[in-house]
Amino acid sequence: MSDELDDFFQCLEIAGRWEFQVGVVTWDGPHTPEIAWKTYRTWLTPPTEKRLKKARAAAIAEPRFFRTCTRCGELNNIGHMHDEETCQGCAERYLGVVH
Repeated sequence: MSDELDDFFQCLEIAGRWEFQVGVVTWDGPHTPEIAWKTYRTWLTPPTEKRLKKARAAAIAEPRFFRTCTRCGELNNIGHMHDEETCQGCAERYLGVVH
């Protein structure tokens, strides 16, 4: 199952452990998004597909990583939110904000 959120998840083997990481968009200037990787879960053995899906679903539910825009209903990475309730696109469209 692939969707637009796929780019915000990765699972890597680091020093004998498996880390499930979530990417958070940060901004190095108004037109320069970057992804900062945050470790969300770790395992001593390679995770099963079921574990990965469960970790992904839990991360999506975390407001420190993702939020749903109250105007358009889209789920967004926290770095694409203008504030706690409005995504950047809706802020531009409805509030006159220029990013």
